[in-house]
Amino acid sequence: MENTTMAAIGTRIAEVRRSHKVTQEALADMLGVSPKHISHVENATSCLSLKAIIQFCSIFDCSMDYLIFGKQNNEALSKLPDEIVKILNTGSNEDIARLNRYLQVYVEIQNE
Repeated sequence: MENTTMAAIGTRIAEVRRSHKVTQEALADMLGVSPKHISHVENATSCLSLKAIIQFCSIFDCSMDYLIFGKQNNEALSKLPDEIVKILNTGSNEDIARLNRYLQVYVEIQNE
């Protein structure tokens, strides 16, 4: 895998992990790998197995499209600004709830 691709995936893994306030050690335990391996993944010197990527996405309710490609492979979601897609994929429950409240206000304003 190309190093820039590995770096981008590692960065997104770190973003998702940090947004959920999970340490590298805790993530390593969740995935059954060493903390050193997680560090290597986040620094683009190694990569997770497909099984570990699937586990990661399941644990953090993260889209594999976002994790691998940095975007949604969904036409409607792909039209959203990158910042919103990032919140949807890496945001905490509080971030997503806040975004939902903003969108509800927007819908109310549109209906007036």
